[in-house]
Amino acid sequence: MKKLNILLLFVVFTGMLYAGDTLFFKVSLLGLHCANVEVIEDQIDDNVTEIIYHAYTVGGFHNIYKIDNWYYYYADAAMSHLDSLKKDITNRNMKQFYREDISDGMIRYSGSHVLTTPEPVHHILSALVYLQHYPEHIQTGYRFPFLITDEGDLYRTEISVSLNEKKAQKDVTFGFEHVAGKEILEPTDVFNWMICAGKGARTLSYSLEDHRITEGAFSLGWGLNLRAKRVYRDKSKK
Repeated sequence: MKKLNILLLFVVFTGMLYAGDTLFFKVSLLGLHCANVEVIEDQIDDNVTEIIYHAYTVGGFHNIYKIDNWYYYYADAAMSHLDSLKKDITNRNMKQFYREDISDGMIRYSGSHVLTTPEPVHHILSALVYLQHYPEHIQTGYRFPFLITDEGDLYRTEISVSLNEKKAQKDVTFGFEHVAGKEILEPTDVFNWMICAGKGARTLSYSLEDHRITEGAFSLGWGLNLRAKRVYRDKSKK
């Protein structure tokens, strides 16, 4: 019986360690459902957290401006820094594969470009998941304890937070201050541009109940806004 109990505990622990956490979002433009985004988080082992974003167009938008983008981020278990990231991009007429490896205070990019970083780094997409792990940091004036790496550039990021009691969430606006580096990808993919490189407003909201992202709004200029809304469905379906 003792051996059976130990075995059961091992099975439960292993399941918890490797269980994935998937969030689903419907993205709309001018009120029309144009794309979906899946955010998948897995604890690969004791030391590595994998975060995957999959963004893809749906319906008629897939024919007008096809997007099928995969973003992979690999952080330590505490989410204090990234060790590497890569993306595999299909945007209409563009195919792009890109990678960054971070170690010993250096960021090594696809090709031969290298940049020294004085602090640990995250990408903004992995930093959004970092806030899910540390909801106590979702406060106005909070500065991430790492820099944001974005295709050759480094940014320092500060957030501004307002409480939305009606929706039981915190609305978070991100401000970016360029501190080092230069853009090495031109053009970048549209999804990365919308989240990080774009100049318009970017707001993400976090649930007060489960601390997960609930919705987002991104300005594209010319009065156009993309809106993402969290939905609940079977992760085996698209």
